[in-house]
Amino acid sequence: MKRNTFYVIYRLIALVGRFIWIILLASFSGVLGYLLAINVTLFAGLAILKYVGVAINISYQVLFSIIIISGILRGIVRYFEQYGNHYMAFKLLQIVRVKIFKALRKQSVVKLEEKKKGDLVSLLQGDIETLEVFYAHTITPFLIAFITSLIMVIVISLLSSIYLGLIALGAYLIIGLLIPLIFYKFNKNSGRSYRKKLSQFEEFYLDSIYGGYEIISQNKNDVFINDVENKTKELIKLNKDLDNKNTIFTNIMNLLIVLLNLIIIFVGYILYQRGIIDSYYIIIAYVILTSSFGPVLALANLPNNLSQTFASANRVLDIIDEKPVIKDGNKELDYSSLTIKDAYFNYGNKAILKGVNLEIKQNEIIGIYGPSGIGKSTILKLIMHFYELDKGSILLNDEDIKECSLNSLYKNINLFSQTTYLFQDTIKNNLLIAKKDATMEELVEACKNASIYDYIMSLKDGFDTKISDLKNNISEGEKQRLGLARVFLRNPKLLLLDEATSNIDAINEGIILKSLKKYKEKMAIIIISHRKSTLNICDNIYELKEGKLCLV
Repeated sequence: MKRNTFYVIYRLIALVGRFIWIILLASFSGVLGYLLAINVTLFAGLAILKYVGVAINISYQVLFSIIIISGILRGIVRYFEQYGNHYMAFKLLQIVRVKIFKALRKQSVVKLEEKKKGDLVSLLQGDIETLEVFYAHTITPFLIAFITSLIMVIVISLLSSIYLGLIALGAYLIIGLLIPLIFYKFNKNSGRSYRKKLSQFEEFYLDSIYGGYEIISQNKNDVFINDVENKTKELIKLNKDLDNKNTIFTNIMNLLIVLLNLIIIFVGYILYQRGIIDSYYIIIAYVILTSSFGPVLALANLPNNLSQTFASANRVLDIIDEKPVIKDGNKELDYSSLTIKDAYFNYGNKAILKGVNLEIKQNEIIGIYGPSGIGKSTILKLIMHFYELDKGSILLNDEDIKECSLNSLYKNINLFSQTTYLFQDTIKNNLLIAKKDATMEELVEACKNASIYDYIMSLKDGFDTKISDLKNNISEGEKQRLGLARVFLRNPKLLLLDEATSNIDAINEGIILKSLKKYKEKMAIIIISHRKSTLNICDNIYELKEGKLCLV
């Protein structure tokens, strides 16, 4: 979604909030720092004028003392300016990361699955970091440039002539505002294009790494290497284009500074010829002007970076502003029964469910089977409220799940699928995700029920083994059993199993099914499987056929 640049700036500044005092402190330090730097040049100029015979009523001792003190203080206040800018910037980046995480969490799981992983990685790493340019190198530099330039215009006007003051004002506006705005508009599309291509490259690169086995097995390694090289060259070309434009811009700026300095000398000379000012005031005005371009030049160098920064900001705002697919309810419930009434659901134009009815009570196991792609998993995702029904209702304790808070829903219901994600941590900590205060006895019981305890004990460090240390020593079946151990440890009131034993051999599946039958006393269970043998423990078995559930 494209946004007006001024609106993007407004949204970024709106996040500043409680950090306004840091901005003011950093701005004050920055203005003071530049004034001290100008002091060094100005008083050095006065010392030279005094040396060539101009009547300067200040001793060399005082002049050089001011220069030395100004130089030392300049370093000190510069530190406070930079510290304030970066402290604020990194705190705000932390806030942005939290906002993005919360925004992503508001999206349904299936909505997140639709997002490209590389695009998210690019957003979370590259785009957020790019915002640092705005917070650390744009807000306070703009205030510093404005205040410092205003002070310099007043000083030049008072020391020399209002005419030279107006020339200085024009110079600051041209260098610090007009030319950067022109260059930003000229460079805006290049910045957006670069960020977009970089995101696409990171997505492709990530896919190439994750799909390494398939690439090698299909003998396509050289093809992908060539693709990486070509996409890298494309990025280098875009980056070179940005650099070339920036070089042109820098040269134009340097030329303008020289011309503006010549103009102030020329106008000063005319004023001197007409007896309006003394000659050495021209030199003072010239020294002040040439030494005061620092703040506006800091702004002049921003457009190249800001073109990418605002492109990144748009991508960040796209996530933050994205409306959740599912609305969160406000009712807190404890599961006692679940009823699906006349449920209809379409994927695009394809009808998946055509009037599904189902009821499950406490201490009951229900099985659902049918061919792949017919919509079995969809039923479970609808129960988890990942999607909205097109027609019909799903009732939790006779209350529509739309009215139930997602937090309450997920406390009561646990969906376990055939894919288990294990974090780069110890086996114990991976299990404690389900119940952080679980005792060792509870961990052992859950692992035994998932038929994974013996495997864990066979490892050198047992429960303290890091998943990363296992590398390829853990099979998909073992991952799945660790996932089931999480489920047993959590002990939900309604358990949804989606092909939960698909990667497990018959012996271990039998142990797990026996455990599930035992857990029936604590929870209700819905099992989806393409193997009818898995459903033998069920109280009732349904077949999903032509969009409806039929009792077998």
